[in-house]
Amino acid sequence: MMNSKFSFGKIKDLPKDTGLIHKKAILLEKMGKLDEAIESYKISAQEGNIKSQYTLGKIYLNKKQYHEAERWYSMAFKNGYEKAAFDLGNMYYDLEGYEYALYWYEKIAMDGNVKAQNNLGVIHYKLGDYVRSERWLKVAADDNLGSACFNLGILYLHFEKEEDAMEYFKKGSVLLSDDCKYNLAILYRKNDDEKHVISLYKQLYRSNHSRGCYNMGLIMEINGDEYEAERYYLKSCKNDFTKAQYRLAYLYDRQDKREDAIEFYEKGIEHNFSLSKFRLANLCNRENEIERAKMYYDLASNDMVEAKNNLAGLYFEEGNYEKAIKNYDEAIADGCKVAIENLGDLYEKIGDIEKAISYYQRSSNTVSCQIKLGDIFRKIDNIDESIIWYKKAFESGDVHSAYTLGLIYEQLKDFEDAKKYFSYAVEHNHVNSRIHLGKIYYNEGDFEKSKEMFEITANENNIYSQHMIGLIYEIYYKDYTNAKYWYEKSKEQGCIESIYNLGQLSLKLDEIEESKKYFLEGSAKEDKNCEYMLAYLYYEKSRSMFKNLSDLHYENSESIYNLMEELNVNKEERLVAPFEEMKEKEEEEYIPQYILDVNENLENEFEPIEKEMKIEI
Repeated sequence: MMNSKFSFGKIKDLPKDTGLIHKKAILLEKMGKLDEAIESYKISAQEGNIKSQYTLGKIYLNKKQYHEAERWYSMAFKNGYEKAAFDLGNMYYDLEGYEYALYWYEKIAMDGNVKAQNNLGVIHYKLGDYVRSERWLKVAADDNLGSACFNLGILYLHFEKEEDAMEYFKKGSVLLSDDCKYNLAILYRKNDDEKHVISLYKQLYRSNHSRGCYNMGLIMEINGDEYEAERYYLKSCKNDFTKAQYRLAYLYDRQDKREDAIEFYEKGIEHNFSLSKFRLANLCNRENEIERAKMYYDLASNDMVEAKNNLAGLYFEEGNYEKAIKNYDEAIADGCKVAIENLGDLYEKIGDIEKAISYYQRSSNTVSCQIKLGDIFRKIDNIDESIIWYKKAFESGDVHSAYTLGLIYEQLKDFEDAKKYFSYAVEHNHVNSRIHLGKIYYNEGDFEKSKEMFEITANENNIYSQHMIGLIYEIYYKDYTNAKYWYEKSKEQGCIESIYNLGQLSLKLDEIEESKKYFLEGSAKEDKNCEYMLAYLYYEKSRSMFKNLSDLHYENSESIYNLMEELNVNKEERLVAPFEEMKEKEEEEYIPQYILDVNENLENEFEPIEKEMKIEI
C-alpha cells in the first residue's frame, strides 16, 4: 500500500519553519521556561537560524557556560552575524583571556568595526604593546568614536603627553563623550582654567555624571556657595554616589537641617561610608540620643579611632567604666592621643591616682595634662612636683597655671615669685589674680599699685576689693568722700568691717550721730567691735551729761562724774575685710574630650582623573 501525501513520514521530511520555532522559544523564555526555550532555540539554530544561534550564545554566556557560549556564537559568526564575534571578544576580555579576545576582535576590526578596533587598542594597551594600541585607537578615533578618543587620551597621559591627551579629550567631548569631558575638566582645573572647568562640569550635570557633579559640588563648597554645592551633590546622589551623599549630609548638618542630614548620612552608611557613621553619631550625641550615638560610633570604630574614643566617652559618662576603659585602650593602641588624657581623667575620677598620673604623663606634652598633673600633685601635697608641672603649662602661656603658681608662692610667703606669676595672669585679664596682687601690694604698703589692682574688681562688685579701696582712700589719700563711697558699696553687700570703718571714720570727722548710726547697724548684726564702740559713744554721752549736771550741783552728779574715767579707746583702728575672690564659672569635672571633627581638606577630596581605558560593549 502506498503512503498517502498526509503520512507522518512525509511530514517529518518537510523543512522546519525556523522563524516560527525561534519566536516560540522567545515566548517560552519570557514565560520563564528557560530549559524549554533552549531546546526550541537549539532546534531552530541547528536548522541554521542565526538569531537562535546568537541567542543561545548569550544564554550560555549568562549561565557562565563559556564553551557552549563560544560554540553558538562561533556558529552565528560563521553564518554572517558579525556581532557574535564582538561578543566573543568581550567574553574573553572579561575572562582576561586577552589573546582569545584579540582573535575575535580582529576578525571584524579588519572589516571596519569601529568598536572592535577600540577594544583591540585597549587590549594591546593592557598587554604593553603601546604601538599597536595607539594604531587601533587612532583608527577608531578617526571614525569619531568618543570612547576611542578617551582611550587615546589615557594612553598619552601614560606617556605624560598631556597636550596630546587634551587634544583627544577635546575631540571626544565634541563627540559627547562624558568620560572625555570629565578628564578634560580635571586637566583644565590643574591648569587653573576655571572657566572651562565650570563649563564642562555643567555639561556633565545635564547628563547626570556622578563624579563630575560631585567635583563641581566640591568647587562650590570651597567657594562658599553652599546652595550651588547642594544642587550638584543632589544630582550626584541620584546615582547613589556615596561621597556626594556624605558631603550633602554634612552640609545639612552644618545648617542644622537635622532630618535631611540624617537621611543622607544613612544613605552613606548603607554603603559602609565611615565618615557618615561618625558624623551621624556626633549628631545623635549632640541631640542626647545616646544609644543611637553609641550604635553609630560602634559601626565607625573599626575604621576610625576618633569613633572609638567617642564611644568610650559615652560609656565614661554613664559610669560604665569597664567598657570605657576597653575602648579607650583600643583607641590608644591605634594612636589616639586624646584617649590617653581621657583615660587619665577616668582613673582620676575613680580614685586610682597612680594610673591617672601615669596616663597624664604619657601625654605630658599637652598643656591640659600638665595642668592636671599639677592639680593632682598639689592635692596630695607634693608641692615641688606640682610647681614643676604648672611651670611647664605656664611656659606654654597658660594663664590659669600662672594664677595657681601665684597662689602657691603666696602661700609659701614667697611674695616676689607670687607677684611675678600673678602679674602675668593680670596682663592676660585674670581678675582673681588682680585681687591677690592688690592684697600683696597693700600689705607691702604700695597703696597706689594696690588701688590700681582693686579698681577693676571693685567695679565688678567684689566686696573685698570695694572695702580695700575704701581703706586706701581713707588712710593713704585722706579722701574721705571716696572712702565713704566704697565702704558704702561694700556695706551694701553685707561687709561688717566696712560698717565698723564707716563708724570710725564718722567718729574721726566728729559726725557723732552718723557714727552712732553705723555702730548701731553693726551691733544689730551682733558685731562686738561695733557694740564696743557704741558702748563707748553711750559712755561718753553719759559722762558729758553728768558733767553738765555736776556743774549745776545736781544731787550727787559731781561725785559720779569724778568716778567716771576718760576711756582710752583706739579711734584710729580700721578693719580689713576677709579676703574674698570673685566667683568664677565652675567647670564640670571629668567631661570626656569628644573628637567632633576630623581633618578634611576639600582640595584632597576631589575624584581623580580616570586612568582606566574603557571597552565598548
